Amino acid sequence: MRYFSYVIRDPSRPADNNCIDTVSEDDIRRTYWPDWYSNMCEKYEQSYVDENYSFEDCLEDWIVVHQAWESKD
Repeated sequence: MRYFSYVIRDPSRPADNNCIDTVSEDDIRRTYWPDWYSNMCEKYEQSYVDENYSFEDCLEDWIVVHQAWESKD
């Protein structure tokens, strides 16, 4: 199981006092994948998405959007 960390940006806190959250790959699959997949199917045809994209593509997108990194701790 892989884990990913990212900074929770809170405008009410100073930039140097934000929190870091760590989530599992399964958490991302459960919370991010359904919307990501649905949006990809709207943009492309479902058959194209099924043939050309996987959860790894979704995960890469999540990492970029959240400016996340894989946690080794």
